[in-house]
Order: sequence, then C-alpha cells, then structure tokens
Amino acid sequence: MSEKKAPVASQGVLQDVINSIFEPGVNRGVLLVMNCAFAGLFLILFYLIYATSFNIHVCALTLIAGGLFASVQWFIIESAASKAKTPTQGSAKPQTRPASSRKKKL
Repeated sequence: MSEKKAPVASQGVLQDVINSIFEPGVNRGVLLVMNCAFAGLFLILFYLIYATSFNIHVCALTLIAGGLFASVQWFIIESAASKAKTPTQGSAKPQTRPASSRKKKL
C-alpha cells in the first residue's frame, strides 16, 4: 500500500525555496521570491522610464518584462488547475480504445 505524504508545514521562505529543489512543482516560497524579484524589476524599470524621459528602449523593455511576468503567472495558474483536474495515481485507469475501433493500416 502506498501512503500519502502529509503536507509539510512552512518553515520560512528561504527553507521553502531550498525544499522546492527536491520537490516537483512550485511552492509558496518560490512564488513569493519570484514575485518580489519581478516587483523589484518593475520598480527599477519605472524609475528608468522617469529618469530617461520615456526612452523608447526602456519602455519597450518594460513591456517585454510585463509580458514575461504575465505569461509566467498564467503558466503557474494553468499548471495548478491542471493538477487539480488530474486524477490521483491508481484511482483511474487510462482509457484505451477497443481493438475493433482502431484503424487498420494497409
């Protein structure tokens, strides 16, 4: 019989990030560190936009960083939704088509 592991209580952000190396997926600590890094990036980019009087290159870089942030957030949300929909191991057998419904190659 396989036993399910109980969720481990959070021991802090740094410990969560270190533990995420050995676990599949993304945990709360990694998300927090990543979002703080993006917040710092946007803070610096918005300052640079102000300091360079709306330099087109800095504005373009800010848009690219915004797109990266949005796509990473979207991927994490979709990944979590996919895990929620996936049945647990052993509870459902993979569906296969009967041999009579398979197309025969000539």
